[in-house]
Amino acid sequence: MQKQYGITVMEALTLDTVNRLKVVGGQDGLDRVIKLVNVIEVPDIMDWLIDGEFLLTTGYSFREYPELMEKLIPRMHENHSAALAIKTKRYLNEIPDQIINSANECNIPLLEVPYDLSFSEIIAPILGVIFNMQNKILQKLEQAHKKLMDLALNGSPLEELCKETGKLISNPVAIMNLEGRLIVNEDCPDKHKFGLFFSEGSIEIKKEKLRFGNIKEVKYSLEYTADRENTLTIKAIRIPICANKYTYGHIVAIINNPIFEPDILIMERAATIAALEFTKRKAIFEIEKGYYNEFLEILLSCDFESEEEIVKRGRLFNINLVKPTAVIIINDQSFKEIEDSPLQMDFNGPRSKEDLLKAINNYKGCQEDHSFIAGIKGNNVVVITSIPEDNTTCSLKDNITALFNYLQETVNPEMQLKIGVGKPYDNIRNINRSFQEAREALKICQFSRKANVVFFEDLGFYKILSEKNRGELEHFVEELLRPVFEYDRTKKGDLLNTLETYFATNRNLKLTSTRLFTHYNTILYRIKKIEDLTGISLANPDNALNLEIAINILKLFRNQNV
Repeated sequence: MQKQYGITVMEALTLDTVNRLKVVGGQDGLDRVIKLVNVIEVPDIMDWLIDGEFLLTTGYSFREYPELMEKLIPRMHENHSAALAIKTKRYLNEIPDQIINSANECNIPLLEVPYDLSFSEIIAPILGVIFNMQNKILQKLEQAHKKLMDLALNGSPLEELCKETGKLISNPVAIMNLEGRLIVNEDCPDKHKFGLFFSEGSIEIKKEKLRFGNIKEVKYSLEYTADRENTLTIKAIRIPICANKYTYGHIVAIINNPIFEPDILIMERAATIAALEFTKRKAIFEIEKGYYNEFLEILLSCDFESEEEIVKRGRLFNINLVKPTAVIIINDQSFKEIEDSPLQMDFNGPRSKEDLLKAINNYKGCQEDHSFIAGIKGNNVVVITSIPEDNTTCSLKDNITALFNYLQETVNPEMQLKIGVGKPYDNIRNINRSFQEAREALKICQFSRKANVVFFEDLGFYKILSEKNRGELEHFVEELLRPVFEYDRTKKGDLLNTLETYFATNRNLKLTSTRLFTHYNTILYRIKKIEDLTGISLANPDNALNLEIAINILKLFRNQNV
């Protein structure tokens, strides 16, 4: 990144009067940038050194402390000072060799000032050039700020913000939000580069830290290697889009042309405006979801008196509650237990819930004939959908399949979606019943290794289990499996896991031994041990069914206690 807030030592030495200074050491550092000039005549100056400072001295403060002068150059190097100029023939007859050697080692330009040249004659031309340069930069920043603020006040889309920012810094600009959506002007000629930059086919080959003002970001160099015959090196700078300690994404510039410090400041201002837009969207999202969540809670709790009034209100939310209505609960394996907490939007909570809800609403916007509302309840996303009266089961399954496929493609690929679906009912007062059914279906779905969507009406004998209270089920399991529990606890055995795998493999002993990485004879011994402990013969179909049901009840309990 080029620096425009100063001039190099080499450029300063071309100015009138300043060109009389003689370089006596540190020639390799003549490209250091001078941002300001300071005269030092006190011994504690080393405590005040700053970046880009050109120091002038007569050596007066060091005549009684020569050891401090030897430490000055290394300290200047640590603080990124620009150069040191010493006027000789007054307090120092000549510059000591150790100082010259130190300047050469640290690449700090060491200059000798003629005796008849005053410091003001050196300071004036250098600061004059720097001030003129800074004035031009400030004018550019002011013009850029006005342009960007006009966009913000006129409510221009983020695509337009990217376009104008790109013009101001002479490099293409885009925004990548947290959902992984690339926001870029459609006319951007380098749109494909942003796609490659964020693709899995790009690998990082260099990372350069930027330290400028409040900016502590990274300049990246990536190489697109997916097409080995046409590899492409892409350089970019990204600035976070933040507000109230919350990051909405990044604004990114592909570096086709040299980029300067003012360009970084312009990007930072563009990021601030983008943050305002995202904050506004979030506020609107919260307000809208507040209305949706309130209505969802009323429907799920059946806390209403007039069905006609609720149907009218449903039309405002684009859902026809006169048609058969079903409840869908969507969860991810990173979520925890289903809770009965009020519907709520938590922007500082797990990102997956919010992203999932946004994706569902985006899906709704893409479908003309889908009638549903969605919100967050506890650790899950709840959807209430109305479906056509003819062939409701088929329509519901088709709709759920389409929604699931859309979410798999658009949400975080690491997310493992699990969906429980209740039965559709004609009467809106049965929405709560459909909700409870969806809960039970989700519980079954969560312990299944294969199923991603479970419909309550397909649960089979699991429906019977869901209608029993927990006490009855616990008693049934305890009566059958207590000896197995005791054996595993006291002997540190693995009988329960073996029995669970045995039923999961359709009572195939060989496959059970393979899955458990255990010898076949050991599995045979464990099954015989289970029969001895329980007094149940697995050769008897009724007894075997009872044990399998007990194992599945345990799975249900395990899932509930996650």
